[in-house]
Amino acid sequence: MSINTYFLRQERRSRRNSPASDASEEQQASMMEENANVANVLELLKKHGGTLNDHETRLAETELRIGALEDAADPIQTKIGDLEKTVDFLVERVDELENRGRRMNIRILGVPEDVEGTDPTRFFEHWLPEVLLMRTKNGRIKLERAHRTLGPKPSPAQRPRPVVARFHNYQDKQRVMNASWELARKNHAVKHRDSRVMLFQDYSATVARRKKGYDAVKKRLRALGAEYRLMYPAKLKIIFRGSNKVFNNPTEAEHYLDSLDGGASGRDE
Repeated sequence: MSINTYFLRQERRSRRNSPASDASEEQQASMMEENANVANVLELLKKHGGTLNDHETRLAETELRIGALEDAADPIQTKIGDLEKTVDFLVERVDELENRGRRMNIRILGVPEDVEGTDPTRFFEHWLPEVLLMRTKNGRIKLERAHRTLGPKPSPAQRPRPVVARFHNYQDKQRVMNASWELARKNHAVKHRDSRVMLFQDYSATVARRKKGYDAVKKRLRALGAEYRLMYPAKLKIIFRGSNKVFNNPTEAEHYLDSLDGGASGRDE
């Protein structure tokens, strides 16, 4: 209870006991008490009003700062988008240059470990034309080098490491690949003794991964008897029922396969 209220009540009691008190005095005392309460409320509002004004000022400043940051972020986002496009372009260019550097290479899979002896280049110069039934001068194709891919030597129960062979000229490399495709078309397996051997163009990891995405499609094409070719960098050409169609990704090819039926032949380029 405030001091004002206390004195007002004491005055009211005094006036009640006085024969001169009447209803108007009682009403006046009540109004004075209400005025005192209103004064207290106003004082409280004044006290907290300053705090509210301070918060309002801070909110306004915060909104201005956020607006300034948003305005500054717009050109940054645009620049980031431009940089991402540049990075994608450069990655694509680097991958293209890497594949250009591999144009003279082939990968040979399935050749057992150690059969090449201490001179793998000389071994594959003679073994390739022999196993592919190719006619060459002196029974050899000139290679710059041939070697196993990096990695620990596998155990006899594991798959042998691939061999990378680099040709002295592009024409010889293409002759070897054409001979391999021709044998595959005739269902003649390339072997080293009892081990089946496969020859592929050597690609970067990115292109090899994209080409591998067509594995399921190629399996369906072989079941249908459709001829196909994998073209660089990762396009699939399907030759079937007198029509040639080229697809840029496995999904497009899968949709097309839904309308086909029928064994298949195919090759990678």
